[in-house]
Amino acid sequence: MPALYDAHIHLADAALLSHWEDIQACYQTIGLANAVVVGTCPRDWPAVLKLAKQDHRIIPAVGLHPWKVNHAPTDWQSQFLDALDSGTPAIGEIGLDKWIPAHDLERQQAAFRFQLAEAAKRDLPVSIHCLKAIGPMMETLRTIELPQRGFHLHAFNGPIELIQELVSLGAYFSFNAGQLKPENSKTQTRIRAIPTDRLLVETDAPDFLPPPELREFTLTDSKLCHPANLRRGYEAIAAIRQITYDALAEEIESNFIHYFKCMS
Repeated sequence: MPALYDAHIHLADAALLSHWEDIQACYQTIGLANAVVVGTCPRDWPAVLKLAKQDHRIIPAVGLHPWKVNHAPTDWQSQFLDALDSGTPAIGEIGLDKWIPAHDLERQQAAFRFQLAEAAKRDLPVSIHCLKAIGPMMETLRTIELPQRGFHLHAFNGPIELIQELVSLGAYFSFNAGQLKPENSKTQTRIRAIPTDRLLVETDAPDFLPPPELREFTLTDSKLCHPANLRRGYEAIAAIRQITYDALAEEIESNFIHYFKCMS
């Protein structure tokens, strides 16, 4: 059974922590090798780091999500640096978002640039969120120092025309089964356009509930995505790229290990 890798998930979310034993059993069923568990603010970073100590498959990441910027504690930067200095091996989820009400793009940019600068300084993998803010994100990526290993755009939904430039800047791109609803036809075109060596798969669970045909596992709250639906995401993406499931799994394993695990 091919090993599977989740490039972006919120396992520290209370909705998933309450089902952790069941999730672990399902992970065994699907053959999970690693999952990058991202944090969104100082409040959930301890839970992320605790999970990593409990399960060797988890790669922990700390980051201030753009949705949390307006309410971040005044010392969030020092807490962030302390976590990195203590050995946290990845940064995320960070980024820009103009979709949320009352967004403050200036504050988001300040937080984004600060965290991205640390990723570059330490050459750490970084998971980036971008929603309705592709222009400001590109401005930042074009003008700031980036990690030598590149950067990861999770649940990519940007213009296909920018993929080539993003690749030249060092981008990796992940997609999840929840993006593959019938009305999201452009996502399939994006998936086909990603170079073989830059593609990753994620769930973003408990968010991005997949369409019914891509739900292999369910949670008590049927509106949330079960982390083990990762396997259905692999199957769907393999079909879109017109390759076998095993071939895709081999490609994703190579990309994941190269980006998330190979430290310079």
